[in-house]
Order: sequence, then structure tokens, then C-alpha cells
Amino acid sequence: MENFATIMLLLTALALPVVLFLLFRPRSRLSALGAAAVAVAAGWSFNVACIFATEAIAAKEPSQVDGSSLSIAVAYGWACPLALVLVTWLVWHFVTRRKRDDHSSKQPPLRGAA
Repeated sequence: MENFATIMLLLTALALPVVLFLLFRPRSRLSALGAAAVAVAAGWSFNVACIFATEAIAAKEPSQVDGSSLSIAVAYGWACPLALVLVTWLVWHFVTRRKRDDHSSKQPPLRGAA
């Protein structure tokens, strides 16, 4: 059961940044940066929680907890959520751009043209 909780924390850490970024659906560049920052911070916190839970479950006593994995997660736990948010933004940007270009390419006919 402990392994299930750790896997669920890891899946949440992977899915949460994407869901939060899409939930905010930024309209401007400034709000896109804010949404990305919130999404990356949430993903980072769940990455740290996942490592903390894994170390707490693996150690039989609290004195046996080694902080090396936790310090790596604190220092570099933002990289994976940042990559997920960046890929999500790229896909979202190109999909909305393509839709916008499709609508703008259909010009109405000129009136009075023969």
C-alpha cells in the first residue's frame, strides 16, 4: 500500500502542472508566466513530497532517513514540471494559432466584385 501512495504522488506531480496550466488558460504573456509559475511550483512541491514519502516509507526509523535524495529533489525538482509546462504551452500555442489562422484565411467575398 505504501508503494501505491508513492506512485499516486508521483503521478500527481506529473499531471498537476499540466492540469493547472490548462485550467488557467492564459490570455496574455504576463498571465501565461504567472500560470506557468504556479504550475511549476505545484509540480515541484509534489515532487519533493514524493521523495519525502519514499524516504519515510523506506526507512524503518526516522534517524535512518538520508537527505541526499531530498536535497536533489529540492534543488532540481522544478525541471520536470517546467518541461511539462513548456511542452503543454507549445502544443496549446500551436493548436490555437492554427485555429486562428484557419479562421483568418477565410476572407469574405468582396461586394460588387464580378
